[in-house]
Amino acid sequence: RTNKEKLFNNIKHSEPKLDFPFLSPNARDICSKLLDKNPQTRLGSSPNDAQEIMAHPWFEGINWDLIW
Repeated sequence: RTNKEKLFNNIKHSEPKLDFPFLSPNARDICSKLLDKNPQTRLGSSPNDAQEIMAHPWFEGINWDLIW
């Protein structure tokens, strides 16, 4: 197998490894929810779309009105 095939196989079938010590629990949580393989349960896939992502605790303290 080529490296490209291994990469695609891992993307499709393996869970991402997020056990890096520099990731906060909230960072780890949002990454795992954004990388959910099931599009129905993935963060941001509900009718609330980006609002769902923006409400995640990792973004706590962000004043979205200042960004928009």
